[in-house]
Amino acid sequence: MHSGPSLRPLELIKIDGGDISWHGFGRGVLALLALWWAWVCYAWLTNMFETARVMQTTLIIVAMAAPLIAAIALPTAFTTGALVFGLALLAVRVINVGMLFASSSRDEDGLASAIRRLAPGLLVGPALIVAAAFVASPYRELLWVAAGAVDFGSPLVAGISGLRVVPSYFIERHGSVIIIALGETTISLGAGQTENLRRPGVLGAVVLGVLISATLWWTYFGLTAGAEERMQRTLGVDRVRLARDAYSYLHLPLVAGIVFFALGARVSVEHIDEPLAPLAALALTGGVALFYAAEVAYRWRDHHQLTVDRLLTAAAALLVFPVAISVPAVLSLTDLTAIGFLRLAWELWRRPQISTGIAGAVR
Repeated sequence: MHSGPSLRPLELIKIDGGDISWHGFGRGVLALLALWWAWVCYAWLTNMFETARVMQTTLIIVAMAAPLIAAIALPTAFTTGALVFGLALLAVRVINVGMLFASSSRDEDGLASAIRRLAPGLLVGPALIVAAAFVASPYRELLWVAAGAVDFGSPLVAGISGLRVVPSYFIERHGSVIIIALGETTISLGAGQTENLRRPGVLGAVVLGVLISATLWWTYFGLTAGAEERMQRTLGVDRVRLARDAYSYLHLPLVAGIVFFALGARVSVEHIDEPLAPLAALALTGGVALFYAAEVAYRWRDHHQLTVDRLLTAAAALLVFPVAISVPAVLSLTDLTAIGFLRLAWELWRRPQISTGIAGAVR
């Protein structure tokens, strides 16, 4: 029912609404961390209720308003909208914790104990973001860093034994968020290009960006067949740890890679005849490289198999960086498209097996 808050990739990076800068880029990364963990909490919460009661469903629907408010305040999350953004995130967590406690009071002792251990960390992170609204930079950013450390560190410190994971639901939800990120990337490529539609080069650049997104989609979904079976075979606390590591943690760099690529691709479409500035070039090539490297890490944690083709593709994407700052942007998009399709062609030819899944077979 609920697929999580929109990732809004370009707004996360262009958080001040201006040109790309390292300052804005850093703020965008911090915002991505906060929004990702808000979505992670929702994924775990809704995963806990295999059959949601009327009150649980009602609260989830009510709580959906808070991520919407956070998304509206996102472009000004470090300026005029800081307090609204922080309070929206805090509201989500308060509802999450309340629902988890209500569920655990009627459930087994292990779940109740896990909720008690995790609850402080769930609330401290957004509380720090609320507090950040009352201080100026750089202390505001430092509090956001602290919030991220609390969010991502608390499951490691408090422990997650006692939680439940429904494999089919968990894997489906994380696949959905990859689709959302890629879909928004595709939409962003053509945003603001209405007046340039008569320029063949702009249309060509948009098509190249879509083709790169398609290769990322096929890369991820071409190996999903064995993921659910792997989690089904994993029992007890090992299943919970697998869900935490492979999905809550390692899907973040997958999404971040898509977000960074979206930023670089949009700048490339806007300046097809010019070399990219270093930060835009890093976003474009580094985003693709990060996605493939994260894919390698995810598959290793999931199946303990090294997907060498994806690792080599990540390295090849990084090698495009010096090209991207030296030649017209459309050529950089062409290079990344060629790299993606060469990897895909190799996979469809060799059809390597990862666990019980055959690469290239998209369900």
